[in-house]
Amino acid sequence: MSRQVLCLASLLFLASANAIKTHFVFWNTTNPIFRLDNTDNVIDVNEGNLPWEYDQLNLICPQNSAEQHVIYSVSQEEYDSCRVNNQRPKIVAICNKPETFQYFTITFRNFSPTPGGLEFKPGQNYYLISTSTRRDLHRRVGGFCSSHNMKMMFKVADNQRN
Repeated sequence: MSRQVLCLASLLFLASANAIKTHFVFWNTTNPIFRLDNTDNVIDVNEGNLPWEYDQLNLICPQNSAEQHVIYSVSQEEYDSCRVNNQRPKIVAICNKPETFQYFTITFRNFSPTPGGLEFKPGQNYYLISTSTRRDLHRRVGGFCSSHNMKMMFKVADNQRN
């Protein structure tokens, strides 16, 4: 009987591991997800996950390119207007070393072990934008968000309601 329990536990572990997803996003202007006619910049996360399972996002910075970005976590209003209004905005990533491979990982959990870290509440939407330009990395209005639709929305599933 213990062999059956061990086998069942292994199957449950494997089944739950399959629910966790890692999303890879190349954050550059040539990525087709940022085209205006595309909705791939809206990503559903944590769908079907158990309470202790969290999807992840790897933001991969441009490499061997003149492109550089500051990626901000913003409100829906800031997302819609491509304008960072907050005096102390939440910076998710700074892609300013195009000569080296650089990426940033975001875990979509509802708590952060790091003080001031990102937290993602179930049933809520979260937004990332880059308002940088080729001449001004720290610009907070327009920039690549306006010219190349460099913005993403994440819809965090509320698995408690299912």
